[in-house]
Amino acid sequence: MTNSVITSGNPQVSLCAFTFDDGPMRISIDAWLDALEQGGARGTFFLTGEWLDRYPAKAREMIARGHELTTHTYHHRRMSDVSRAVFFEELKLAELAYQEATGRPVPTFMRFPYASYREDNLAWLREWNYLLVEGEDTVDWSGPPSAQLVERVIPELVNGSILMFHANEIAKETPQAVKSLLHHTQAKGLDVVPVSELLHAAGIHAGERSWHVRFKPVLQGSFPSEQWKRVVEEEELQKLAADSLEWGNPKVPSGFGAYTKWLQELSLHAKSDGDTRLVARSFADQHWAYVRTSVCGKTLVLEDFATKEAHADALVYILQWAVHEALTLGCEWISSTQDMRRIHKLCEQLGFEAEIVLQEG
Repeated sequence: MTNSVITSGNPQVSLCAFTFDDGPMRISIDAWLDALEQGGARGTFFLTGEWLDRYPAKAREMIARGHELTTHTYHHRRMSDVSRAVFFEELKLAELAYQEATGRPVPTFMRFPYASYREDNLAWLREWNYLLVEGEDTVDWSGPPSAQLVERVIPELVNGSILMFHANEIAKETPQAVKSLLHHTQAKGLDVVPVSELLHAAGIHAGERSWHVRFKPVLQGSFPSEQWKRVVEEEELQKLAADSLEWGNPKVPSGFGAYTKWLQELSLHAKSDGDTRLVARSFADQHWAYVRTSVCGKTLVLEDFATKEAHADALVYILQWAVHEALTLGCEWISSTQDMRRIHKLCEQLGFEAEIVLQEG
């Protein structure tokens, strides 16, 4: 229909892609991951925003394990039936969910649920510089036995092929089929790679999109500035590293040597020669939050932050500190790519002028 619809890669290169739609809500996705990894393959998962919101830690784990994630609308709507406004709302909500779950910009290739789209949808996608990735439908959405699925897919294992599977409650036989199919790809000399690598081999380069929330600083009442201090000294860095290691922050390393790695990372930011600053909130002889900031023009950028407590008021304290800091520095905006939807709602409740906007560049 248009070159914005991708159905296969380069037929001259021995690569193919195994792709999986949806994301299971009631069962674990691990069976799909294990099947791929046992065969030395990396998959591409087209996940709904609802799944990403429900399982952000698993999304980060999947990326760390070498798999590729991108979007599949937010609510799994039949997009050929929706209005323009709903269409872009679905894309934006999915992008925000992806970015907040993974901490990464959103790849600008996606797939529509049910392969349901019309020409208007494609034109709207192009407005956001998206590619639509389709491929060979394995029909696993109907829940066939794994042997039947394998028999159907084997003829499609050729250079550049994109196989469309599902990762959901109906396609429970798919992981077992994937294990068998990977033996066939190896026999045929095919490497199973993420879609982005398949596109790259075909000379196609998908972009990225990133959002941020920004709000205008307005001082409201008194501010407990004595609780907030810049962290520079080694002893204070060590205490902050030890305290914050226990907060459940997904950005903190885990496993052997976690404390040393985390201390090194905090120290790197604390001792930066640039505009980056690391501050922490402390009382009752323990740390309760940290914030890392920079200044870009007239904007105070919240580069990273975390709190000991998960409730919203802990984030409100950070926003109040940011307002005080921005006004001190003469900044007109405060910006963050982290917790965008939560910050936007809290700003609305606090009476701050706020918006979620696309990052320039």
